[in-house]
Amino acid sequence: MILCGHSSYPRELQYAKFKAIGDEVGALTMADVSHLGGLIAGNALAIRLDVGFDVVTTTTHKSLRGPRGALILCRKEYGAKIDKSVFPDYRADAI
Repeated sequence: MILCGHSSYPRELQYAKFKAIGDEVGALTMADVSHLGGLIAGNALAIRLDVGFDVVTTTTHKSLRGPRGALILCRKEYGAKIDKSVFPDYRADAI
């Protein structure tokens, strides 16, 4: 897995290059935009996350200014595995 992201310093990484390298070597790709989520959502940064990452994580309380929490966005094929790792008693068939 190739993980890209950084501290709270808002700078624009070349996310498409991370994804291209991941595709080239057959690695999953993940972007952590916890400190930048609100800036990305508000178009304050020219960051494009629609390059096809397998997983994107962010928080709801830093730059989104919501209640303390987090978001894990992923491709459908990884959803059940991530849910199971975050919520060990999770059963998709119980919903």
